[in-house]
Amino acid sequence: MDRSTFIKYFAFGAAGSALGSPVAGQTASGSTLASGPGGSLGSNLYFGESRTTGVRRLGKDKNFTIWRAGMAPAYTVQPGEIVLLELQHGLPGNVTREGLFKEPKPGDRINPQTGPVFIEGIEAGDTLAIDLLEIRVGDWGYSGGRIFELADGYVHVDDKLRLPLRPMIGGIGVAPAQGEMDTKRPTETGGNLDCKEVRAGSTVVLTARVRGALVGMGDSHALQGDGEIAGQGIECDSEVLVRFRKLPEKLSDRPVILRPEFVATLSAAEDLNEAAWQATDDMVELLARVTGRNPKEARAIVNLTGDLRITQIVDPAKGARMEVPGWVFGV
Repeated sequence: MDRSTFIKYFAFGAAGSALGSPVAGQTASGSTLASGPGGSLGSNLYFGESRTTGVRRLGKDKNFTIWRAGMAPAYTVQPGEIVLLELQHGLPGNVTREGLFKEPKPGDRINPQTGPVFIEGIEAGDTLAIDLLEIRVGDWGYSGGRIFELADGYVHVDDKLRLPLRPMIGGIGVAPAQGEMDTKRPTETGGNLDCKEVRAGSTVVLTARVRGALVGMGDSHALQGDGEIAGQGIECDSEVLVRFRKLPEKLSDRPVILRPEFVATLSAAEDLNEAAWQATDDMVELLARVTGRNPKEARAIVNLTGDLRITQIVDPAKGARMEVPGWVFGV
């Protein structure tokens, strides 16, 4: 892979401007203020018909909590097609706007993912890019047993404090090559990444393990910091404008995030140190391939320019990521 090929992978910013914006008025800002009519989940949520004319809605009523290699698809999407996915928060059967009404127990539907979505033309081993074009959240969310109002672009904590909304998607992934994977876990196929950078303006790159990839997305958050140290962000329902693309070359065995300002390689393991080193090694390998530098030079550059971050420390496998500025890759 050369640098010019890699730059074409970016969907946002100057590098990806040639891809265009197929939906009128569409942005990658992550804005949470509605431009269209409200709905049952609040005025923040719905884009309105003028924003999504000709865009299919993939409803949250079709969802799953276990990825399986041979699972039947709920939806089929063409490469390059933009669709609107309805996503649920992580405990839809346990929490309502009025508060926590049922403690989670074994057997509850936790972290349901909308889908699975079959992408035409994707075969096992192909590289799938998921462009997160825009995210809108509902008008309430919860964290730590408390309900929060989401309005005017903020999480309203109390009369003295409000926090700017920064919507993100906690769960995004593809089916494993064999066996099954719980949607509560992060793995090399994605899953419960709980990464705050899986947000509007990001492209999440995954390697398909089965035909059609069988994508799932869910567990949306209105706001979350790195680490997710309390076990939850501001959990909420959302709607996401998404575009699926097939890329010509593989980036990594594990998830990669592309943004105009940085490239991130993600890893997860029960040992956080292992996850951190794997994310670092993946970045070194990717930088070497894209820039043509030898591995020793690439590692030195990652050492000098990269930021190693804890994505989350609460899931069964802990997550880490290495971020390197886009300009290092020539973006």
